[in-house]
Amino acid sequence: MGRILAIMVNLFNPQKILIGSPFNLAAEILFPAISSCIRQQSLPAYSRHITVESTQFSNRGTMAGAALVKDALYNGSLLIRLLQG
Repeated sequence: MGRILAIMVNLFNPQKILIGSPFNLAAEILFPAISSCIRQQSLPAYSRHITVESTQFSNRGTMAGAALVKDALYNGSLLIRLLQG
């Protein structure tokens, strides 16, 4: 999971990563491991200040993030940001 999130950090340069659903039950163990993996495998400028946090969404933890990505794709802001580097 950390490796995939590191790739996403390199692509999108997010301020924080929100994780939900069953993973929240193991947050004390899982989130530090994910943060460490992200810092090791992503660009230092992108991962330096990133935080991994749990969401308030228990059953649909990824829906809010997916909605934001979908909105950014449709309005073009994500494509512009990716093209600008």
